[in-house]
Amino acid sequence: MAEDSSLSLLRGFKVDFSGNPEFHKIYLAIRCQCGTAGLLSVEVAMDKTLPEVRDAMPSLLENLQVKAAMFRNMSCEMHTRMRQGKL
Repeated sequence: MAEDSSLSLLRGFKVDFSGNPEFHKIYLAIRCQCGTAGLLSVEVAMDKTLPEVRDAMPSLLENLQVKAAMFRNMSCEMHTRMRQGKL
């Protein structure tokens, strides 16, 4: 994802939205010029081996790219409504 400069890794971000402690979680932020920031995440079960994670990586990255594109394709008006909780 290095070529996608709109995403930034949130190091040390420890919020557990899924409520499942048996997953490794990586959080990324995506920002729009209107000032809205979105939170994207990737979760991997702790019982997965490194080869299993490597095999799944293309799918994980594709899903993350789809989510990022959805955020980028929203209008700034929609972002504003999201920030204001008016969806």
